[in-house]
Amino acid sequence: MEKKNTEKLKEVLSQTISKENIEKKLKENTKSSDRPKTSSNTKKQKTINPAHSIPKVSPQAKPKIRNTNKIRFINYIVYSLSLIIIITLSAIIYYLLEKKVLETEPKVVEKEVIIEKVVEQQPKEIEVIKEVEVVKEKVVTKVVDLDNKNFRKFYYTQKTKILRCYDFKADSSLLTKECQERITNFVKNTKNLTRIEIIAVVADEDNVVYNEIKDDIQNQPKHVQKRVREYLIRGFSRERVIETASFIRDNLNEYAVVTPTNYYVKSAKDNKGVIIKGFYTTESK
Repeated sequence: MEKKNTEKLKEVLSQTISKENIEKKLKENTKSSDRPKTSSNTKKQKTINPAHSIPKVSPQAKPKIRNTNKIRFINYIVYSLSLIIIITLSAIIYYLLEKKVLETEPKVVEKEVIIEKVVEQQPKEIEVIKEVEVVKEKVVTKVVDLDNKNFRKFYYTQKTKILRCYDFKADSSLLTKECQERITNFVKNTKNLTRIEIIAVVADEDNVVYNEIKDDIQNQPKHVQKRVREYLIRGFSRERVIETASFIRDNLNEYAVVTPTNYYVKSAKDNKGVIIKGFYTTESK
């Protein structure tokens, strides 16, 4: 039975559906399947509208921006002008200073020329210097003859002559005219005189300075008072020796050598003055 039924269906199908019908139906099916897709796309396009989806933005006013380039350019011009002004001023000052220096230079040259003139005139003074040297040679001739062997004999000779000048005033170291004349004659008339020794002679009347300050130091110990008195009288005696030695050196230097002493003689008879010892030899120099 089943076989019969299947055969009947095959016949029906063969009669009703041909190949051409099948192809037509297939084409129709394909067209129908394409149509609904396009409609769906159009629907989607209709639903999504970019104009409605993106909100419209109103244009805002742009902020004003300063032109910094112009400001920088102006500043650059100002700075450059100020630099140019400073450089020109410094150049002018330097030029003026150099001009002053150049103006003063000729004066310096003139001074140098004057100095050269003075140097050129110096040879005129050479003759005077030569004369002084001749005088020195006269003085030195005495010492040149004394060699190391006989120097002690001439210097430490025991042969002496003594001159005493006791006419000095109290608290005075100046030589009187009579004393100066006596010293001059003594030096010139003593033969083979080698050196002169000067000793000061003092008295109680010469203690003028100590008597003035005696009341001020009376509260000091006695040994201090004696020391002050000794120093004062020693200093005063030194003045008398220096004054006499300077007189002999200035006036009688070519006759003998002056050797001052560091001690003094205290007179018991109130004598005030100097003692002059002249050392001489019997042998010629």
